[in-house]
Amino acid sequence: MSTFAVFGMTLDVAKTEARKKTAGTRKNAKAPGGVEPIPEVEWLELVAKRTEKIMGGGAVRQLSPLFDAPQYAEQFIELARKTLRCRDMQIRAKAVLVDAKGKPIINSKTKAPRVGFSEWPPKQDSQAA
Repeated sequence: MSTFAVFGMTLDVAKTEARKKTAGTRKNAKAPGGVEPIPEVEWLELVAKRTEKIMGGGAVRQLSPLFDAPQYAEQFIELARKTLRCRDMQIRAKAVLVDAKGKPIINSKTKAPRVGFSEWPPKQDSQAA
């Protein structure tokens, strides 16, 4: 069962996200329909600014496919750091999500535990000494 994935942000992912979220038109009361297209050069500048904002932020995305073991995810991170501009690379594992008290979060509709990605390796709150 594949349970490990790499999360983080790369310049390419940030640029793709910025292109999707940057509008290609702007409001103009004098233009027909109340909007005018933004010239391509200006739009590319807006995309570049938004890309830098995303790279400076804290949001992360799943960058890799699912792996069977954490060492494959570590290899993915090493290769990405050598070849790409990236930040906040971390391994997460699919697991049952738990609340602050350590109890599983139950989906109220299906009554099944919620499964999602949690940090890897899991933190050890109390260690037997």
